[in-house]
Amino acid sequence: MSSNRHVKLDFDLFADGIQHTPSREQSEAIMDLFPTAFKLSLSWLFLVVVCKQLPAKPWPVTIAGLPLYLTTDPDAEPMNYGLTARGPKLSVDSTIIRWQTPSMQTFQQLYDLFDSLNANINRIQWIGSCFLALAAEAPYPDWRSRLPFAVNKIRIGYIFGEQAVHEKAVRRKVPAGREIDKEAYSQLRPGLMIASGAISGEDNSDVMTTSGICLQSPSGKKYITVAKHGFPGGVGDEVWHPNRQGQKIAEVSKLFGETDIAMAELANVNYSREPFSAHDAPVNPFRNLLDATELRVGDLIFMDTPYNGHCEGIMAKIDVLRLSPGGRPADATEYVLGTFVYFGNGSDTLFSECCGAVIWNDQHDVLGQFSYQQDGGDEMCYCPSFNGLRLLGYTVADAQMH
Repeated sequence: MSSNRHVKLDFDLFADGIQHTPSREQSEAIMDLFPTAFKLSLSWLFLVVVCKQLPAKPWPVTIAGLPLYLTTDPDAEPMNYGLTARGPKLSVDSTIIRWQTPSMQTFQQLYDLFDSLNANINRIQWIGSCFLALAAEAPYPDWRSRLPFAVNKIRIGYIFGEQAVHEKAVRRKVPAGREIDKEAYSQLRPGLMIASGAISGEDNSDVMTTSGICLQSPSGKKYITVAKHGFPGGVGDEVWHPNRQGQKIAEVSKLFGETDIAMAELANVNYSREPFSAHDAPVNPFRNLLDATELRVGDLIFMDTPYNGHCEGIMAKIDVLRLSPGGRPADATEYVLGTFVYFGNGSDTLFSECCGAVIWNDQHDVLGQFSYQQDGGDEMCYCPSFNGLRLLGYTVADAQMH
């Protein structure tokens, strides 16, 4: 194997951003990597390898360009692809091409289409070759015959109920033997341990998260991004590194609704625009905030935290959450753009304390921040995008500031 994260063979099953079906010879080459493998299949983006006995961890994230899902269950699926409707094949006034991310206008047109059907969909996801539509409950008993099977010849899967609304998997217990980077750094950067100034819980324990990227507002002020839920004191809560006995580095001053993104105005400190170095991965200063609509399913994604160090994953879903206007005019509807990243199955190294960690692509452009690992077995990690901040004029700040 060429890497413990990404196994490269003499063929690529995700060439030019499009998934390709392996030949018989290619399938045999993949199965030869796992001594007890007896079945190989494609499940949308994923390469599913079924083994009689699972190999020792860690497992690769990708093989030949496709995300790997290892299992002993021949019927297991790496992702919930939703239920199929039997309704009409409808269309919207947009061009939708498989393996190319739809525009925000396309997502809004899909919401308008579902509204016309009184479907009450509140989340739409793109997984490269089809859409998923999510809602707290089915809109009507005969939804299968009324909701569209496809839009612009692209299949739509439907997910209703608890799976659509209950996704957070809180993980506070660190596996035995794992070392946490509790060092107090004089040179601050993304990926540090930080703590809320507020006291949380009866045990008087710190609320721990991971530091984000330093941004500059259009007026020139410097902020770092943090996980909003990690600072229960809200605006005015203090940001400490590495804990409440350490150094105060910032103060929360902006909260961004349902995105779980908050911004803390920096104190008089230096803050780098590059993460920690990794022995097997190049580290460069972050360039800028990425227009999240430029992302494509299958893109490589990176993250670094005090709890699990350098991580590499793959973009699995583009997510657009629609927030109810709540009494505001209809044109004030908010669309929250986010992503679901797959860091490999069989992993128990992602914790709630990683919330706020920066995620970026192979061009060192920042996409957003880690928020939570999805509950329910498919091991996806939700990362809200910084696209809204980009549109407000925020940019990645200079490497040093005083």
